[in-house]
Amino acid sequence: MKGTYRRLILILIFQLHLQAALCDTEFNNVCNSAPKPQPPARQYDFIYFAQQWQLSVCNLRPCLKPARQVFSIHGLWPASYSRKTQCNCGSEFVPKKISDLVDKLNVEWPSMIHEDNTEYWKNEWESHGICSEAVLPQHAYFDAALKLKQKYNLVEILAQKDIYASGNVYSKGRITDAIKTATGHSPQIQCNLYKEIPLLTQIFLCLDYNATEIIECPPSKRCQNEELMIPYSLFNT
Repeated sequence: MKGTYRRLILILIFQLHLQAALCDTEFNNVCNSAPKPQPPARQYDFIYFAQQWQLSVCNLRPCLKPARQVFSIHGLWPASYSRKTQCNCGSEFVPKKISDLVDKLNVEWPSMIHEDNTEYWKNEWESHGICSEAVLPQHAYFDAALKLKQKYNLVEILAQKDIYASGNVYSKGRITDAIKTATGHSPQIQCNLYKEIPLLTQIFLCLDYNATEIIECPPSKRCQNEELMIPYSLFNT
């Protein structure tokens, strides 16, 4: 009987040593059956940098601030090629985090239809910015938009191809080509009708995931008109 117990103990010890040896070999997945944590899925594929022509905006709806002959920032909008971008969680907007940027933001990223620019920035952050928070925290998000605005001055880019806010009509293709010449990639153009006049309202540049490089924008239907006007004044004044 003692011999039987001894043999059983020896067999048990041998099996334990064998399993330990297997764990140190190429078969170690047998010993580590728990799935490895996967990196979180990306919430977006690229980022739109949207700029709006103030005089078009204010010809289409009442504005609370004087419109100037400039493109101002509308937003940085994370987007996806094949799905709707939804971001339901993230940090709340904290105004003091961008206190050093406020003076520039008031000039380059004003709300034309609200008195309070801070509320406008809050909405942009909580609607769009939180999607890219892992790459662009709040301060970096607003700072990136300001730097992009400075780097890609659309008024100057269009002027290089003799496109001005003069009351003249320009082809959508000519506007697109002017921007592609300057940036290397096609933008998206948005237009809206004032009565029967198609106005250039927004230009979208597309950025890579990290908002560091301009990329080609996907095809869009933001403008169905081929001839556009860039207004130089309000029509009802």
